[in-house]
Amino acid sequence: MLTAAFPSSSFQNTTFRIVADNTTVSSLVVNIVASCSAYVAAASTITSSTFNDSLVSPKPEQTVQYYRASSVALTLDGYNNTGALEAEGTPDTLLPTNIDSGLLNCLNGTIGKAVPLVDSASLRMMTPSVGLVSFIWVLWCLSSMF
Repeated sequence: MLTAAFPSSSFQNTTFRIVADNTTVSSLVVNIVASCSAYVAAASTITSSTFNDSLVSPKPEQTVQYYRASSVALTLDGYNNTGALEAEGTPDTLLPTNIDSGLLNCLNGTIGKAVPLVDSASLRMMTPSVGLVSFIWVLWCLSSMF
């Protein structure tokens, strides 16, 4: 597991982090720097580091958004969603209003596009075989009619 921090270039109190597997974080850093560099302080120096759950950040209750069946998380330093730690049905704690919403929106959009739930390559591999099966079934139906 890796994490990477994305501090806001406009708001000193806003640092978002992504947490995911090694390959995903490495790929996301490249995508985020390319898409969100206007919002990220020192975007060209962003690197990933090993996730250490004993550190102050990131923690599960700091998660703002999960992606790809919860295998990728976007956290906000200083955010404490007490609803995530309480009994089911407890409402989530609202995000602070004094954060960089431009950075949040850019990160959310970029991560959402870069880590889809379904691998499109496997869909392309599956489509011809489904089409072939359908074609054979149609031929079989037609041959049984004559």
